[in-house]
Amino acid sequence: MKVLLITGGNSSEREVSLTSAKNVRSALEENGHVVKLYDLTGGYKPIIELAKQYDILFPVLHGEEGEGGILHEFLSKINKPIVGTRNYKGMRKAWYKIPFKHFCDENNIKTSPWKIIKTKQDVLNFGFPCVLKASNGGSSREVIILKSANDLENENTKKLLNSDVDLYVEKFVEGPEITVGVLNNKALPVLEIVPPAGSWFNYENKYSPETKEIPFAPSVPKHLQEKSQEVALKIHRHFNLGTYSRTDFMTTKDKVYVLEINTIPGLTSESLMPKAAKAVGISFNEFLETLLKSST
Repeated sequence: MKVLLITGGNSSEREVSLTSAKNVRSALEENGHVVKLYDLTGGYKPIIELAKQYDILFPVLHGEEGEGGILHEFLSKINKPIVGTRNYKGMRKAWYKIPFKHFCDENNIKTSPWKIIKTKQDVLNFGFPCVLKASNGGSSREVIILKSANDLENENTKKLLNSDVDLYVEKFVEGPEITVGVLNNKALPVLEIVPPAGSWFNYENKYSPETKEIPFAPSVPKHLQEKSQEVALKIHRHFNLGTYSRTDFMTTKDKVYVLEINTIPGLTSESLMPKAAKAVGISFNEFLETLLKSST
């Protein structure tokens, strides 16, 4: 099979996307496929001619342009199967954080209390500890934990507050962080994410060898794991996300809170969703074959 991997782009997720794509290319070539990696910095138009030479379009593009459905809207006009989903509208509604928070509230899906903010005073009025987030943020780059008013004076906080993106804050939930992948309409085992001591699962720790991702979440009660799987499936199906997605949660002793959904999860052999698949005997190469076979 001839596969066109579309990756790179210009977002803050560029390097992560390229790393994912290189891993995917290597595994697919091992599986006997012919693979071309196309960097989206070359523009959208060349894809139209390139696609004629390939059997399947495989977007490996994290961040707003990929997970927010921008690329998929363009690809959906090309008469070729796409890995993941053709439903760019569902991707858009799921990936942007503020609309997603509204969706959770409207559908009785537990998520941390939150509020749209525009100024430092809005954050002060909301209270601490809280988490400042951008609606179009990705990979924890636009996420800042604020423990007190002093944290509002940090350079990164000021930069985010002075940006022109839509922002909100949510109450900080303390407890184990977990993630649930959905593959072919079935929930994979829950992974517990354990960052280095005294830290949290920020951008650096997502790609640090010191962070542990433990299948079957040993610190989380079984009933909460089952609840998170149920919620992940409900979200995936509601937005019609196709072959795969991954939803992140924070847990307490008796509750599970949705954080966000990843409409194109990381795709290295060490990424969270492939690790969850491996826990039930699905190798990285087999995982990718499943994505190809389920493309639409």
